[in-house]
Amino acid sequence: MKKILLSLMVLGVTACSDNAKQAQPSNQTPPATTENASKPTYRVVSEVSNYAPFIMRDENKKISGFEYDLLNAIAAKQGFTLTFEPHTWEGIFDTLDSNRADIISAGLSITEERQQKWGFSDTYFQTSIAALVPEDSPIKSFADLKARKVGFQKGSLSEKFARQFGVDTSNSQSAKTSWLLWKSVVSNENEAIIDDAGPLKYYEKQYPNEKVRIITDDSLPKFDYGFAVRKNDTELLNKLNAGLAQIKLDGTYDRLYKQYFAK
Repeated sequence: MKKILLSLMVLGVTACSDNAKQAQPSNQTPPATTENASKPTYRVVSEVSNYAPFIMRDENKKISGFEYDLLNAIAAKQGFTLTFEPHTWEGIFDTLDSNRADIISAGLSITEERQQKWGFSDTYFQTSIAALVPEDSPIKSFADLKARKVGFQKGSLSEKFARQFGVDTSNSQSAKTSWLLWKSVVSNENEAIIDDAGPLKYYEKQYPNEKVRIITDDSLPKFDYGFAVRKNDTELLNKLNAGLAQIKLDGTYDRLYKQYFAK
């Protein structure tokens, strides 16, 4: 989530980098079959580091996650196949510009600036900032975070909101990932953490024995995630949007959402 949160703070800065080096492709290209040979194949690039539960890779580089399953379900509906390759966040948009990728799947927030340069699918996930506390914590709202030891991802939107809520960030334990933030609460290093709601809901579902509670606030801004394609690739964009509509209609989307996020 850090990469997405960082991107939301730097809307005026391009994510491209001419010096970025592309990682080696993963080994999850679908096996060649007569049926697949007749279908178009699109190259998906996603961030090499884990951003649970949207894109995850195990020690054998096997990919999984909410976005991975969504894209494969869309591909099945629209009659195309996909290959998946990892890439560093730095320079990830350059893979589209240089025609080394057709789709970027990396928990991308849809912003006006990005839409001027690239095409974005319809929203497949909406999120916002949330707080996580131990279940028995006296903290009930964001207003209660003031004067508490609150974890956040340094340089990210979570740090911005921590300051907005009056948190003394010099007295808090920052972390580089959502997972490390989660651990800081369950190990009592922090009294609370602020992060994207998506990963927090996923970890809450995965670790039900950890007695924690998520705090949300409907007045906080919402952020939409979408898949990015080249600006002029309207054919692929239409397929993504049509497939997304189909899996929402037949219940596939709801099933996957519950798999990753619902308690």
